[in-house]
Amino acid sequence: MFSCEMNKKSDIAVSDKKINALFKDANNNQKSLSKKKVLLDSIFHEISRRKNDSITRNFHFQLADEYYRLNDFQTSRIISEEAFNLANDANDSVATAKALYYIGDCYEPIKKDSAFYYYLQAEKIYRRIKDSENVGRMLLYKGGILYSEGNYIESEIEASKSLQLLNKSGNYKLTYSAYNILANSLQGLNDFNGALKYHELALKEYDKLKLKETDPKVILGYYIPTLNNIGYMYDKIGEHQKAIKQFEKIIAIKDLRKLFPEYYAATLSNLAYSKMKAGDFKDLKEMFYESIHLRDSLGNQAGVAYSKVQLGEFYLIQKDTLQSIVTLKESYQLASDTKSYYELLRCLKLLSKIDTSRSQQYSDEYIAVSDSLQKKERATRNKYARIAYETERLEEENEVLTKRNLYILLGAAFFIFVVTALGIIRHLKAKNKELQLIQQQQEANEEIYHLLVEQQEKVNTAKEEEKTRIAMELHDNIMNKIYGVRMNLGFFNNKADEKATEKRKEYILELQNIEKEIRTISHDLTKNSYFEERNFTELLSFLIKNQENINTTDFHYEIDENIDWNTVPNTTKINIYRIVQEGILNINKYANAKNAFVTLTLTETGKLQLIISDDGAGFDLKIAKKGIGIKNMTERISSLKGEMQIKSNIGKGTQIEAVFPL
Repeated sequence: MFSCEMNKKSDIAVSDKKINALFKDANNNQKSLSKKKVLLDSIFHEISRRKNDSITRNFHFQLADEYYRLNDFQTSRIISEEAFNLANDANDSVATAKALYYIGDCYEPIKKDSAFYYYLQAEKIYRRIKDSENVGRMLLYKGGILYSEGNYIESEIEASKSLQLLNKSGNYKLTYSAYNILANSLQGLNDFNGALKYHELALKEYDKLKLKETDPKVILGYYIPTLNNIGYMYDKIGEHQKAIKQFEKIIAIKDLRKLFPEYYAATLSNLAYSKMKAGDFKDLKEMFYESIHLRDSLGNQAGVAYSKVQLGEFYLIQKDTLQSIVTLKESYQLASDTKSYYELLRCLKLLSKIDTSRSQQYSDEYIAVSDSLQKKERATRNKYARIAYETERLEEENEVLTKRNLYILLGAAFFIFVVTALGIIRHLKAKNKELQLIQQQQEANEEIYHLLVEQQEKVNTAKEEEKTRIAMELHDNIMNKIYGVRMNLGFFNNKADEKATEKRKEYILELQNIEKEIRTISHDLTKNSYFEERNFTELLSFLIKNQENINTTDFHYEIDENIDWNTVPNTTKINIYRIVQEGILNINKYANAKNAFVTLTLTETGKLQLIISDDGAGFDLKIAKKGIGIKNMTERISSLKGEMQIKSNIGKGTQIEAVFPL
């Protein structure tokens, strides 16, 4: 036993070691994407064979992370769903909530409403287990989705709620992100001063974060966007010199273009735009074009559209209206293709002012796009409000259902208790009745035994009396007569006269009379033997005849003389007696019959057939079969290995037929 247990632990250790080695191999940056996926698939095969424990569930999360980093969101989701099922089976609330938010992460790039739903579900579990940091995380993620959908008011609310929890958590990355979402939401609401305030608070979180983070690239990944956002907000409130300082700090970062080419392109475009607003036009055209070319090479067409809007404004300030229109139209097309509606509206607004030939067309389209965006924002607001409402409603319904189920369970338990108690009471009563019935049957068996003994004693007494009488008759009468005849015949046999002949004739006649007397005595002996055989018949006859003294029903009976009762066991006789007794008792109590019949016959197959019938009121078989009398008769016949059939119709009498072997 100990050896087996040690082997199991050893197998698990080997499996863990193998899986960790595969993870390490998959994280090798030198490996191609296809090779990494092959390794990850091998890991999935390994962990699928493991038992459901916390280590197995953690392996699932680790594997889902790896697929997520490879942008294989579908596989990551499938593994996260498997982790959810395992966590559910294990009643692991922490892992269940984590699996839900992992599933939400997988949906976020492609189906934001589904992501919102899963974040909301995870949030509810985290609230229940009082994990405030992860509640804050889910609020933050929900806020990010709402922001991306243009629902800035709700996004601000969710980000504010998340900050209340995250500020106490010490998780600077999440707190930093929450400040960013809140600032961006305020920017969407055109509250640029409020947005600037929260971007600056995010920068303070960055100062805490860089004390813990060791990877310079990760640190810059937080620093650059924040400075860019602060510079952009300064631009919005008209403080262009402050904006320029922020952008120049970013541009001054060593190897920025190599490390973060997209950040470099965006910052360069924003720096050129702020300088333009500040009236510094030196090298602006080159800066815009460098940004556009770099973004185009990176495949960021939305970024190209953004930079070209700024370049279009630059041409407009330079009074190059024609080039401005061309550039803005290019930006308009790119914005339309990439659904960059903010840049699209900027293009339409500028084109409606400078392209006089199509000014009205651009104005109408501006209004149409603006209205469409407002409708979309309202629809989005309603959609996410509906998700939240439906989730809350389902939760309330589940709570009501849980309470209802509890009440039903308690009610059912009480009902089962009552029914069980009543059943026990009924069983005890039935058992008591059964014991009483057994006692009654024993008493009845003793009674019939006494009756049979008494009857046998009477028969024996009568037999002895008859034997004595016959003996006396033979001795005192027959023997004397035979002796007298023998003596006289002896005397007259020696004589040959006529008188002697006549005397001999008289004595021969006397011998004939003696012969008749002997025959009579012989008949009496036969009658006595017949009586002995008929003792049980007499017992039944007495039982049936006696009914005429207690009821107006005429009882008729017929008992087959071919039945040899001496060969029938007493237990069988007792049961037959009780069946007949029960049958005629029921006739007396319920039938109200004029005539009743009891017949006992021996069938050709050697079985005994008992029929008890009457011409009385009859009864409903469905009801009567439940009665104790019928039940007792059935049990008695079953004990004799027989079969019983009851025929009865209301107003047409009843017939009970039983057949059993002797």
